[in-house]
Amino acid sequence: MPQLIFKNVSKENYVKLAKPISERVAAIIEVPVDYIVAEYSGAIFIRGGEVDEHSAMVWISWKKRTPQMQAKVAEAIADELEKAGYDPVEVVYDNLDMNDFYEFKKNK
Repeated sequence: MPQLIFKNVSKENYVKLAKPISERVAAIIEVPVDYIVAEYSGAIFIRGGEVDEHSAMVWISWKKRTPQMQAKVAEAIADELEKAGYDPVEVVYDNLDMNDFYEFKKNK
């Protein structure tokens, strides 16, 4: 269920990074990797009227977890993005009220 929305990350880097980031997040929060949804947003950042190709942001929508777990996830994501040349890296959490979340899935 956690959804990771990548902003200001090139499509090429997103394709390379989505799997290792998803795997690290899944391991930290102890869920199957297919529970993680990574989304390429195509957003670009403009700072001072210029395209900023160096910074990255990841928005995470999920059920609220402990501050310690949030910090571990943020550090893991930052580590992968920094290795790809992004600096600074920002991670923002959107903690959902799970009473407002519905998932419909037919078993196969």
